[in-house]
Parts: sequence; structure tokens; C-alpha cells
Amino acid sequence: MDSLAIAKRRARAEHETIRAETTSGRAKASSRFTAAAIGATLGFCAVAYAMFDVADVKNAVRTAALGAVKREVERRVTKERRAGVLPGLGGQKAFARDAPAMRTPIFMISVGTTGDDAHMKMSLEKLRDRSGLTPEEIASLVTVSPGVDATAWPNNANLADFAVKDVRKMAKENGKTLMELPWLQILDLAKQQPDGKLPTEWRRLSHHVGCLYAHLFQWQLIKEKGLKKAMIVESDGVGASDLPFVELQRAIDRMPADADVLFTSFGNFHGGDLIDQWNGHGDDGTPVPVHLYKWDQFTPVAGLQAYVITDSFVRKVQEFMSHKGADMVDAWLIGKMCVVGKDKDWNMRGLGETQFMPPGSKPILNCYHATTWS
Repeated sequence: MDSLAIAKRRARAEHETIRAETTSGRAKASSRFTAAAIGATLGFCAVAYAMFDVADVKNAVRTAALGAVKREVERRVTKERRAGVLPGLGGQKAFARDAPAMRTPIFMISVGTTGDDAHMKMSLEKLRDRSGLTPEEIASLVTVSPGVDATAWPNNANLADFAVKDVRKMAKENGKTLMELPWLQILDLAKQQPDGKLPTEWRRLSHHVGCLYAHLFQWQLIKEKGLKKAMIVESDGVGASDLPFVELQRAIDRMPADADVLFTSFGNFHGGDLIDQWNGHGDDGTPVPVHLYKWDQFTPVAGLQAYVITDSFVRKVQEFMSHKGADMVDAWLIGKMCVVGKDKDWNMRGLGETQFMPPGSKPILNCYHATTWS
């Protein structure tokens, strides 16, 4: 059986055990999120799979299960190396020796469906091919993190609860509940349904609901892990990024000090003024110029396939959501939070003075875009 399939089967079994513990009331402590290295894919891409944990779940059972998966991964990788199945990865690194080594954590969103697993395998393979990273480097950098399938509620509603837990607390401090906040109220509306499922009026938008909560989940997870910067990639996002991956860390290192987010797709849509450029390499080693643009002008694009966030991004966005709620996540971030707005509801007017953005017409976030398009 494929190592990824074995790992996911064990991970899902653990998830069900944890959920049962929570349901039965034996786990009174609040849930926390931990990441565990449990899988490999295609015989050469080792990844980490993020799972929920509960304070009183026995660590011995978890350790034994993960240890068995790890041993199987090591056995398969060693066997295939000896058989010459692993392709040589040094070729792509040879032309990029002057590029900074990738050290920014990458979170890949996986819903866990059969189709999504296929996308994830392709994405990890493309990451290897585009970046020249070794399996060991991929294992240390990549976390395959749960997405949120809103059509499966209430079965995975605990993921959505985790995604908004800090925003819920902040809203309460502001004298509000999630039921008063656009889009964030969807989870609590579902909880009011007799079957706990997504309300009928939201089902035609179930994909967008799940997408929003999936990205909120990653932001909360990155915050709890105390990361200063991290990349978020949807299951098909590696192929959608037009920034060569050998130039990714350099682009991250050259993000301005005020940067909250860096987009790496959207092709020749600049989004704002050019602020930096350098001579880099494409995926095939061809010399290419790399451009870094400010993203503060309305641009007709969609999707959040690949982007880098900072800790200030999470702080600002969660503060905003606790007052104003959210929307379809891509159009909301790209077309509202990043751009100079004309609607006061999409700017800090009405929110009072804050430490990060005074009232006015400035964008909520300082956004940038790295691309080889000029």
C-alpha cells in the first residue's frame, strides 16, 4: 500500500479516536493542534501531516502508530534509493547554488478526498522538480495540513472551531459574537441546525465556505506555532505559482519590513508599483529577471493558490475579523484588504484607533507580489 495512504489511514483513525474522546466528555481540556511527521508520497517525498490532539489522549498509542509509519517510510525510501528509483536532485540545485537555501515552512492544504490526494501528490512532485529540494528537506519544511470540507459538517466542524477560536475570543472582548460577523457566523448557524450540517441557504456556496475556514485554519495554526513567516499552498498551488521556487526564499528575504503578505501567482498582473528586482533563475536554470511589486491596486484576479504570510498578517486580519467579519477569502484579501478602498467598511474607519493602522483610507494589509513577469 502507498505510504501516503497508510499514513492517512492511521491519521484518520487517530482523528476519529480524538473526536470520540471529545464527544464522550472525557476530554475536558481545550483542543490544541500539533504537527506530526507521518508520511511519504511517491516513494521520495516525506511530509508532515497535521492532526488535532486532545490533552488526555494517551501519547503511547500515538507514538507507536507514528513510529510504525516512520519505519515503513524509511524502509521504502532506503529500498528505492538502493534500486536507483529516486531521481538525482542535484541537477536543479547546481544552477542555483547562489540562491538562499529554502528555510521558510510550507503548509499544504489537503481536504483528504481521493481527488485532493492526487492533487497533493502532484504538488509534492512538482515541488521537488521545481525547487530541487531533497526528500529530507521536503520532510523538514512541508506540513500537509487539513482543509475544511463544509459539506461534511458536523464531522469535521472541530477544524472550523480551531480556525476561529482566537477571533471568537477577540469578538467577545469587543462585545460581539460570531453570529454578528459576516461569514464567520456560518459555523454557529450550522451548530443551530438539528443535524449540525451547513444551512441550506449556504450550501450552494459550500466550496467558498470551506475555502475560507481552511485558510483561517492555517493562519491560526501558524500563529500557534509562533512562526514569523510561512508559505501557504493549496493542493494544486505549486503549479500555479509563477515565481520560480529556486527564487522563493530570496523573494521572502527581500520582502519589505512592513510586508504582511507576498503573493507568488497572478502572472503578469502587477498589482502596484515596482519596488525591487534582481537577476534570478527559472525552474530550468534559464536566467530570468525577478520583480517585486507592491499590491495595492484593484486587480481582477481570483484564487489564493500560493502566498507567504507574516505574523503581522495574522494579527491584523484577526483583529479586523473580530470587528467586521470576512467574505470569500480570495476576493476579500486580494480585492479588499490589500487595496486602497473607497468603502469605509473595508478600511479602519469605525474600528477606533489601533496600534497597527489608524483610521483612514489606507489598505488594511501591506501586500506584495513577486513574479518573473515584467
